[in-house]
Amino acid sequence: MSSKVSSLAFSLFVFAAIGAYAADRNGDPIQDADVVLRTGLPAFSFVSYTGIGGGAFLADGKTVPQLDFASGIQFTPWLAIGSYYSAAALSRLEHADLGVSVADTEAAYLTTSGAEILLTPWAHLAIHPLARITLGGASLGYLEDLDGEEGYDAAYEDRCFSASVSAGAELNLSRHIRLALRGGWRFVANEESMGIDEAALSGPELSLTLRVLWRTSFE
Repeated sequence: MSSKVSSLAFSLFVFAAIGAYAADRNGDPIQDADVVLRTGLPAFSFVSYTGIGGGAFLADGKTVPQLDFASGIQFTPWLAIGSYYSAAALSRLEHADLGVSVADTEAAYLTTSGAEILLTPWAHLAIHPLARITLGGASLGYLEDLDGEEGYDAAYEDRCFSASVSAGAELNLSRHIRLALRGGWRFVANEESMGIDEAALSGPELSLTLRVLWRTSFE
């Protein structure tokens, strides 16, 4: 009987010694979990940009002014990816006549939107090259006044594919502000509508854009 008690006591001693050794090697799991929860995430930051500008493109041999907006992330000093939006009037509006008569319908317009890729090699130089590629869509339509009161009540439009390639130069006005001048070619796969021939909205374009860059950090 005593030998059995001795064997049991010895076994408990061995298990206790192994447990103490494992705890000393691996630490207290409850305490380790608390340390993990109290440990903050590593700092994270990225550079964003917003651009606004204007320019013009040729459509059916006529100059059409347009406004440009863009926003995205500057992944590296030479690569930025974002989204863009541009708008242009193709005929007279209710309270504005820009001298554009591309469409034979009043209050006709063209908007384009999609993704843009900006390449700015040697961005550390005060003046450096810039290349831009866009892929997206274009909306060709017109506004209509249904109730005879001031303002438009309805919009009718068709969506089609649009893309562009342009190149130019960018000037670093400061660490956070850049001015870019670029020219290139845009393609708009519009169908014949409102007196505008098929793909007639494709052609050369020129634009001047002011870009603002800033860093956002999370700690």
